[in-house]
Amino acid sequence: MEDKGRISIRNFRPSDLGAYVQLVNEIDRVDRLGKAISLEHMKECLGQPGYHPEEDLFFAEQDGVLVGYADIFPELEVGRVILDGAVHPDYRRRGVGKRLMEIALEQSRAMGAKLVHLALPQQSKDIQRLVQERGFKLVRRRWQMGLKRYRESLHLPQGFQLRHYLPGDEKRLCTLQNLAFAGSWGFRPNTVEQIRYLLNMSLCHSEGIIFITEGERVVGYCLTMDDPVEKGKGYIRMMGVDPLYRGQGLGRAVLLAGIDYLQRRGMGAIELTVDSRNPVATKLYRSVGFRRKGIILWYQKTLS
Repeated sequence: MEDKGRISIRNFRPSDLGAYVQLVNEIDRVDRLGKAISLEHMKECLGQPGYHPEEDLFFAEQDGVLVGYADIFPELEVGRVILDGAVHPDYRRRGVGKRLMEIALEQSRAMGAKLVHLALPQQSKDIQRLVQERGFKLVRRRWQMGLKRYRESLHLPQGFQLRHYLPGDEKRLCTLQNLAFAGSWGFRPNTVEQIRYLLNMSLCHSEGIIFITEGERVVGYCLTMDDPVEKGKGYIRMMGVDPLYRGQGLGRAVLLAGIDYLQRRGMGAIELTVDSRNPVATKLYRSVGFRRKGIILWYQKTLS
């Protein structure tokens, strides 16, 4: 393809929404990394609390056409940002990715971040070389796991009950999420505002947010979500158990409740991700029938 004009880098504008979705989906049709997205879900992602796309999302553009992007999601409470990005296949090997990377790192420093994290599929060899050249180091692996079917019946330990999310449960879920994942690698404590926003997204349904309770106390949860594009695919988005209640089979029970909900809605494929260094979680998921289908590599760069 011949160059028609100079490729420039600029920030996101609200009028870019449709073109941004088109760019992401065109890239995913070639790379097949599961990043395809709907217009509605992209709009919701851009509206997340604490995220400012007009400042933190950059595009490479040629003759009015978007050809690449770099997205910086701030988690400054834990001193980091999460970087995402890609270049259209027709515009690769022209230095576009390097330019986007440099601008993203410059913006990350200006935001006050100490660390930049970047998640890459194991098969994305070219971009792995790019980030390694920029000083990123591989620090973690997460497994993508998938489930096609399961036959296990749900057995709830005596004294506990299941119920769905009710309006006003945001604070309970936020508190439990933060308890369950305290000290986990890469975890940023959630706020009630962030949890409320997540629960109101179009891919999330109140019946698919399942709690285990002991009396009035919520002690375990499983939050399911739909795939933004692929019908018949659902996700175990989050799940956890109060540390004081672990070892009683509650994690298995609430996981099975989430799976049952998704399968009753006709989801033929269910997926989740898990830290490869979490043997308790990986053992649980394998015992239910999940199998590893991919590996996400987490890279880290310390900013001076």
